Amino acid sequence: MTAITSSVGALDVQGIVSQLMMIERQPLNASQKRADQYNTQLSTVGKLSSSLSALQTALSSLSSGRFLQVFKASVSDASMGAVTATSGGSPGTYQIKVDNLATSRQLVFDQSGGVPIKDPKAAVSGAPDTISFQINGKTQTVKLRDNPGDVVSLQTINDKINAAGIGVNATVVQNGGEYKLVLNSASSGTDNEFKIVAGTGSSDSNSTKGSTLAGLSQSDTAGTESRAAGNAKLTVNGVAITAGSNKVSSAVPGVDIDLYKAGDFTISMSPDSAGVGKNLQSFVDAYNQVVGDVKAARGGALKGSASVLDIQSRLQQVLSTPVAGVDPVKSYAFLAQVGISLQKDGTLKLDQTAFNDALQKDKQAVTNLFGNSTNTGFAQRFNNEINNMLGPSGVIETSKSTIKSRVSTETQLQSSLQARLDTKQSQLLQQYTNLNKTLAQMQSGSNSLFNMISSR
Repeated sequence: MTAITSSVGALDVQGIVSQLMMIERQPLNASQKRADQYNTQLSTVGKLSSSLSALQTALSSLSSGRFLQVFKASVSDASMGAVTATSGGSPGTYQIKVDNLATSRQLVFDQSGGVPIKDPKAAVSGAPDTISFQINGKTQTVKLRDNPGDVVSLQTINDKINAAGIGVNATVVQNGGEYKLVLNSASSGTDNEFKIVAGTGSSDSNSTKGSTLAGLSQSDTAGTESRAAGNAKLTVNGVAITAGSNKVSSAVPGVDIDLYKAGDFTISMSPDSAGVGKNLQSFVDAYNQVVGDVKAARGGALKGSASVLDIQSRLQQVLSTPVAGVDPVKSYAFLAQVGISLQKDGTLKLDQTAFNDALQKDKQAVTNLFGNSTNTGFAQRFNNEINNMLGPSGVIETSKSTIKSRVSTETQLQSSLQARLDTKQSQLLQQYTNLNKTLAQMQSGSNSLFNMISSR
């Protein structure tokens, strides 16, 4: 917008033009207000979209019946290992026998030039510019010198290896007045072991003894302090299993096992009613969030919107329709029969005790209530309705498209109005500046005439 200025005169040009432009800006202000309202509506529709997507996510395990496959896992001896229940699995007892744990390869270097290392920052004789390791079949090179002539010490080798992040961890260890470099594979198991493959004064004996690294070597003591990489070996109910890590995920379905030491222990799997209840409550909470967002939209930015009201109506229609082919007198055809009831305010409420009783009485009927081979379970029908609402021609996308079109219209209108305002302001400034000059000239002439008359 053109800057408002004024020249000296009887009129306050800036004030007059500002007042006139306030009137002229009313259509632009109205358009901006409408655009703000439309953007608020767009944000509200976006929130509804998010809450519907969250409900759909909560429904995924219900339609497949996985939400009932929740178990608690326990271990007979906590000093032997720990267990974490994941998903799936089945109730039962599993006998675990651990023969040995997975280990990472470790090499210890404690000599430079055949003598113990007394100063970790002293130059290592014959150290190369680079050293290379092979890990998982890939060669990784570590640069030891940034510039020719840089000193390469025990500490330098340690720092450069760690900075490279190649899957080998280095540590400088002090024992009395002597220092050692300890290399470890970052991950355990034979697949992750490192091998020294290049570098002057570097060689790999493929054992715990006899290797060299950048002029460093191993004493007999360092050899005994080193170890080879190994996989964990265990049996589950007599079945042999090997694993490259001490966290084993495939030995017992539905359980992650952390192995602490060799020996025997037992894992027990039992149904977890609290876990099932948590999954159900997630569904109830997600449904209630949609209901709350619909109410907020109807009372706010989308007041009176038939599309928003349609969302809740379609979800309630699913709730009021029984599972096809199920006799509600003889079995479970409605969610209310298993403790998930519709409240007066449109929200759902879970009675965990009633659900547990229904599950104990007829687990298959409860499973069928949420998902079945004919796709008539409540979770399946909810999912279909939400897919329709979120789809390209659904209520959410069509509402967004309509509102975005309105915002675009207002944006174009505002550009046109602003251009007209800029032109109008320039015209008014020119007109009132000219008028001000004319009045000033008239005032000057009047003063001159008055002075001439007064001087006679």
